[in-house]
Amino acid sequence: MGNMNFELDVLKIEDFSVVSEGKKSFYNTDTKQPLNRWLKDTVKGKKTFDAPQLSSALVVKPDGYGRLTVDAIGYLLASQNIPQSNQTMNAVFTSAFSAKNGISITKDNFDRCTVHFAARKLITSNWMNEKDEYIAPNENHNLFEQFKYDSIVYFLFNGSSEQSSLRQVEYKGKVWDIKNEFFWMSKDRLKELADQNGYDDLYNDARSASDRHVYKLLFGNEYVYDKLSPDAKLVLDKATELVEISMKIRHEISNNENNLDSWDAGYSQIKLIWKEYFPKEFKEFRQLYKNMEDRMRPIVYELGFLMK
Repeated sequence: MGNMNFELDVLKIEDFSVVSEGKKSFYNTDTKQPLNRWLKDTVKGKKTFDAPQLSSALVVKPDGYGRLTVDAIGYLLASQNIPQSNQTMNAVFTSAFSAKNGISITKDNFDRCTVHFAARKLITSNWMNEKDEYIAPNENHNLFEQFKYDSIVYFLFNGSSEQSSLRQVEYKGKVWDIKNEFFWMSKDRLKELADQNGYDDLYNDARSASDRHVYKLLFGNEYVYDKLSPDAKLVLDKATELVEISMKIRHEISNNENNLDSWDAGYSQIKLIWKEYFPKEFKEFRQLYKNMEDRMRPIVYELGFLMK
């Protein structure tokens, strides 16, 4: 009984007649592992600590509910386990989020966090699917590895990726530097760009830094970049191009509010420059992202995150 599925007709009234709009499956998940459990079990039992509470990429609140594990490289807001909350309650941060229902992103669970984020954000909620429950994916499926790699790029440049890099943040009487471990370019390349544009503050910020986790993942020993799908590579390469061509403007408009002097400033910070000063290139970038997104969306069902 636990595995019973029910397929029903979806009907609507059209021109005073009842017509079929398709099929809708209702499924029992009692014997399956929920997606949120598949993710959150990765930090079960780990000790946590209080850290700067972000309510958005650049806003630090004086207090909040989010806590980080000692090995955290970021934080994923992941509320509920149904499409209804996909757009509003799933987001990425580089420190704790001030509300509840989140999880620390670590190097060990990074893949699961990016896969979880993509599987949620790729699906738009509607009246037919909003209460469907997400299930842990079939990791043995021949599409899973590719989806895992491409989810990194999807995670980096989604509109809900509130990743940021902040310096000298005051929180509960202490001063913090918040690094962006999700930055995908090397510190040496950013130093080179800063030097070319006379951007001393950014150069100095990068000088004593170390390369971030995502850069090492993409271009280090594992060289995941070569494992990306062609459309995911196009997105990443276009983002790199935008970082390079926008450095001069970035230098001119940087201030204490936008924290653009941080060499590893996140997508939520630098996309504001791209959108305002490079609208043509940014539009091309968003189209490349949409192309990748449209290809990836059906795979959510193929891998069993949701049932059709």
